[in-house]
Amino acid sequence: METTANHSILPGLGRLQSSASVLVRGIDHRAELASLELSEAKDRAIGFSGLLVAGIVTALLTGFALDIFVAALWWDTPHRLLAIGILVVVQAVVAVIAFARGFKQVKLWHPLFQTINQLKKDTQCLRDLLTSPNKP
Repeated sequence: METTANHSILPGLGRLQSSASVLVRGIDHRAELASLELSEAKDRAIGFSGLLVAGIVTALLTGFALDIFVAALWWDTPHRLLAIGILVVVQAVVAVIAFARGFKQVKLWHPLFQTINQLKKDTQCLRDLLTSPNKP
């Protein structure tokens, strides 16, 4: 009686060992993928930040210089307020468009996308493996 019980337990134990082995290898591979994606995300974030800071600083300096230029050019005319007002509106529109596009880019960015997709596939595969009927 005991040998019959052992034979019915052994295939289940073998499946459990096999599943654990697959799970450990999968976790190792997924951790490596996540590490690569995090490194890439860090590099992109540093690149975005550097470009953003450079763009903001140069845009501010250029805007100040343009404002002073327009004010000096139109100062002795009756249309000086109109000229400065048009310049302010144009700069405000450019700023709004730039910020809107920047926020859209941030929303579209999905860090760890490949890792998350692979973990979903792994979870489904593990469910299928654990719920499949015993194979001799």
